[in-house]
Amino acid sequence: MDIVDILQGSLSLIFVIISFIIGVTIISKYGKNKNRLYILVGLTWLTLSTLWLPEAISLLMSVFIGQTLAIELYFIIGNVFVPVALICWIIAYTDMVNKDKQKIALGLVLIFSVVFEVLFFYHFFLDINLIGVINPLRPFSADLGYSLAMLLLISFLILFVTGFKFARKSIRSENKEVRLKGKLLQFAFIAFTIAAVMEKIARSILIGTVFADPTILFLSVILVIVRVLLISSAIAFYGGFLLPGWMKKIFTK
Repeated sequence: MDIVDILQGSLSLIFVIISFIIGVTIISKYGKNKNRLYILVGLTWLTLSTLWLPEAISLLMSVFIGQTLAIELYFIIGNVFVPVALICWIIAYTDMVNKDKQKIALGLVLIFSVVFEVLFFYHFFLDINLIGVINPLRPFSADLGYSLAMLLLISFLILFVTGFKFARKSIRSENKEVRLKGKLLQFAFIAFTIAAVMEKIARSILIGTVFADPTILFLSVILVIVRVLLISSAIAFYGGFLLPGWMKKIFTK
C-alpha cells in the first residue's frame, strides 16, 4: 500500500463520512417539517455515497487487520444501492417539479432499476470478472466491466438531467435564497456527475487500453481531483436543500 492508495482510501472515507452525516441530517428534518422530501433526498445522497463505501471499508480493514474487502462484497456494497438512489430521487424530483408525471417517470425508473439489478446479479453469478476486477496494484479501486459501466453511466445521466433541470428552475426564482440554493444544487450535480463518470466509467475504460499502468502519476492526479469534486458536491448538495446559516453568509457576502 503506497501513498496513492492511502490517499485514495482516505479521501473516499472522508467523502463517505461527510455524505452519511449530510444524508442523516437531511432525513432528520422530516421530524420537524413532516415532508417526505427530506427522507427521499437524504436517502438519495446516502445511497449514492455507497459507490465509494467499499474503498473506505477496504482502507479501514487494511489498517486494522491487513486485509481488504472481498471482491464479492466490494461489488455488492458499491453498486446494488444505485437503483435505490434513482427511485428515491425520481420520487423527490417529481414531487417538486412534475407531480402529474410522477407515475410515468417512476414506472420507467423502476423498469430500469429491475434491469440494473437483474443484469448485475446475472453477471455476478455467471462470472464476477464480467462485473469488474480489482487491480492488485491499486487494491482499493476496481476496473468495471462494460455492462456495469454502461448501467452506471445511464444512472448518472438520469440523475444529472433531472437534477440540473430542477436546479435551473430554482435559479430562475425571484427569491434570492432559492436562487442561491439552485446554484449550489447545479454545482453539486455537475461536480458529482463529472467525478462519477471520470472514475467509474472513464477510468475503467482507459486503464488497459490507453493506460497500461494504473500507477502512473497522471491517474493519481485525476484521483485527487475526483475526490475533491465529490466532497465539494456533497457540501453543495447539503447547502442546496438546507442552506445552513454559515453557508448562506459565505455566499451572500
